[in-house]
Amino acid sequence: MANESEDSKKKLSEKDWDCCDNPDVQPYRGIYVCRNCGIVHGQVLSDAPRRAFTAEEIEDRRQTEPVYGVSGSRTVIPKFYKDTSPRKKQKYYRLAKIQRSTTSTFERNLSIAQPKLLGWASALGLPRSVTEEALRIYKEVVHKKLTMGRSINNLVAGSIYAAIRTNDLPRTVEEIEEVTQIPEKTITKAYRLIVSNLKILLTSTPVVQFISRFGEELGLSPPVQIQANELIEKAKENGLQTIGKDPKGLAAATLYIAGKKAKESKSQSLIAKICGVSEVTLRNRAKEIKKYVNKKKNKKD
Repeated sequence: MANESEDSKKKLSEKDWDCCDNPDVQPYRGIYVCRNCGIVHGQVLSDAPRRAFTAEEIEDRRQTEPVYGVSGSRTVIPKFYKDTSPRKKQKYYRLAKIQRSTTSTFERNLSIAQPKLLGWASALGLPRSVTEEALRIYKEVVHKKLTMGRSINNLVAGSIYAAIRTNDLPRTVEEIEEVTQIPEKTITKAYRLIVSNLKILLTSTPVVQFISRFGEELGLSPPVQIQANELIEKAKENGLQTIGKDPKGLAAATLYIAGKKAKESKSQSLIAKICGVSEVTLRNRAKEIKKYVNKKKNKKD
């Protein structure tokens, strides 16, 4: 920095300024201005730096901030605007080309994926911690180069579902499908790819989470929801295996049984529709839960 200031002083002294009797010309905001009389002498033209060729030189020269941030991507310079002169179009084209060359593939990928992820997470009403977890998972997906030859939208949806599962939120793939307009099979395929490659250890979402959620949507009273929780716990104690079974079906069955006992029964079609299961699954899970709940009573008798 000291050498640059000395060089600029030498250049200033070499020029013969004749604006006033005692000229004191200094660079100010990119122009040469005389401090005594205020005359502007022209623009400050700095010598172009040496071009960078090696990877180390390019990395040292880079002074750009990331194209993404907490609030989203920064402003991207377009190639040109409409109703502009040919000279300005050429200028915008050059600036856009320079901006593209200074960003990495990771930044370009994230500049497309992050706004979509934040928008879908907002539409789903996910907490901030879950949204940040989904973004972290997607960044690992990009670092692992799993995006090569795959759709960004599919992997973003898979990352959101993986974050939901890791935080045990009672959200279903059908809800993500409705928001993202991506088929359920495609989302689950991307989800399995992410889990297997990132080695994420997941457990099934607790049935209790779905009972409280679906109970509120069905308009069932808190005592009915508590009784539904007690039913599933009794069934588990008596040997009911919940591994590999959809927690939505178990939650729907316990709410159906508890509602009938408390005389707040809802129709099977309504429960199946809200819980996202078929009526056949609802009846089969209800029979199974009743079998294991009454198992202890039969032993005592």
